[in-house]
Amino acid sequence: MRAREKSIEFLKWMVEQYSPSHHEQAFSRALAGQLERRGWRAHTDEVGNTIASLGEGDTCIALLGHIDTVPGEVPVRIEDGRLFGRGTVDAKGALGAFIEAVELLEESERAGKTFLLLGCVEEEVAITRGAFHVRERYRPDFVINGEPSGAHAVTIGYKGLVRAELEYRASRRHTASRDYRAPAEHVVEAWNQLRADCDAWNRERSLFEQNLPALTSFQTGSTDTEEWARASVNVRTGPASDGERLLALLGGVPGVTVKALSNKGAVSTEGNDALSRMFKRAIRERGARPTLRLKTGTSDWNTVAEAWRVPTLAYGPGDSSLDHTPHEHIGLDEYEEGVAVLARVLALLPTKTSG
Repeated sequence: MRAREKSIEFLKWMVEQYSPSHHEQAFSRALAGQLERRGWRAHTDEVGNTIASLGEGDTCIALLGHIDTVPGEVPVRIEDGRLFGRGTVDAKGALGAFIEAVELLEESERAGKTFLLLGCVEEEVAITRGAFHVRERYRPDFVINGEPSGAHAVTIGYKGLVRAELEYRASRRHTASRDYRAPAEHVVEAWNQLRADCDAWNRERSLFEQNLPALTSFQTGSTDTEEWARASVNVRTGPASDGERLLALLGGVPGVTVKALSNKGAVSTEGNDALSRMFKRAIRERGARPTLRLKTGTSDWNTVAEAWRVPTLAYGPGDSSLDHTPHEHIGLDEYEEGVAVLARVLALLPTKTSG
């Protein structure tokens, strides 16, 4: 492995390129240009993802990250060994560490391997369009999803997500009419049925196994002839949960229509595959004890899991509690440790010929 001089300049450049969801194109093109100059084969694809590769081997290691951030700029600055800025943690920190780790490898450590960098758009919104696009076009042998776990931890699971919009519409009536029920009552009934079902399901189950519902918005209104109520609902689901059943439950109240926006299953690994073992080994070699994390959010791993049934986990330097906050930042030492761990993992991963 090549020697590395500590530097956060490349990550700083990435963070300075403001790229909230739906507005990643300029950054995607600029990143592809930077990677070309660094020796990668790089381009932007039809949906705006940054796609780059290095190496010619038969074993494909996908470095799956996202180039979008949530909205809201954080002034980019370096203070007390920390880089502040939107995306330093979620998740340009992981993306930068991917790139710099691959570039640290000696030719002998890259032999037999192709490193495929997938900088996806729109991870921070419901559709995850970038990940849907790449999952049909590539077939990697290992997948590292770039999300903050901490330099000495790996994420071995994410909960699933069911997201839906509910609506009830009816002809307008006087509220004093016999048997009148406001549209809001019908939508609330559907929500209450879901909530009761989740409460029953969650008894004696761990947090990762539970269904966690949230009523995220509620509106009512009327016209001269019609009245209506709408609500948005999320359920963070566990690995044994049935998203289709939950959607059917929401639609079980007569007259309530359900529009499914997302139905992603939970993902997890036992932590005993070759990829997990190499991460544990690399972290121990750094003198630390590896931590295995299960997260209640979702990631692009949820999107690609069914198509890519290969060893997968999530890793990236940074403290995930800083995600989306106005003081998002990463420490230089934390970033460097993440680069070092990743480089060692990439060097250790077996090829198809080595077994």
